[in-house]
Amino acid sequence: MTPFLKRLPKPTSFQDFSEPSSFHNWMKFACLIAVAFGIVLLIVSLSIKGCRNEEPETPTVKKEEAKGTVQQPDLTKAVRAIPATFGRNTSLPLGRESKNAGAIDLATFNPVTDLIHFDDARVWFESDNKKNDEYDNDHLVHRAMEWPLRRLVNLVEAKGGKVKVHDTYRSADKNKIHTEKSLHCEGRAIDLTSEKISLSELAKLCWAAGFDYVLYEPPGRSGGEHIHTSVKRDHAQQDFEKPAPAPAAK
Repeated sequence: MTPFLKRLPKPTSFQDFSEPSSFHNWMKFACLIAVAFGIVLLIVSLSIKGCRNEEPETPTVKKEEAKGTVQQPDLTKAVRAIPATFGRNTSLPLGRESKNAGAIDLATFNPVTDLIHFDDARVWFESDNKKNDEYDNDHLVHRAMEWPLRRLVNLVEAKGGKVKVHDTYRSADKNKIHTEKSLHCEGRAIDLTSEKISLSELAKLCWAAGFDYVLYEPPGRSGGEHIHTSVKRDHAQQDFEKPAPAPAAK
């Protein structure tokens, strides 16, 4: 840059703008200044563009993981061995439902994000066959219920039967038949019967399908004899719901 500045005409070289060659020299000076200014602007703009194009150093995350979703497992096969027997008024596992499927927690439950609309043409829904009940929608279930329920439909169909859904989500402020601590109030419980297979067989298939709690419930406050099933809030994290690892390359 220094040799370039030395070649610029000094302002003191001319006493009057009308002197010979003064206009020509001043025009050369102005052009040189403009070119230098343009070069500086070009360098600055290229530097800014280069900075913008640099990708930040971030961990490599799969799209499914970034969205907080989990790859769907195989929903056509049982994930547990089918029990030899499943009698009336018995459950698997033994013990209270709250211990095996988790207690209700309405403070953290959000029906907008936690509930889904479950539908399957092979399933009979009681609310579809009722009239004058605007609060009864047996298609609404907790999202944790979807995989074991879809698996159950497939297992029952393989046995020549049909799943019948009688009671799913019931809003706590409109719940009339369940206790205030019922998992139905979170959509994590569902009451089922079936066609063409016994309730005992249905209970066995519910357990094989992966529900976290299965009860062969006798007639009572919540209706006639049926199978009551429920799931944990984090059901998708169960080991049997995790997709099998890819086989090692030989």
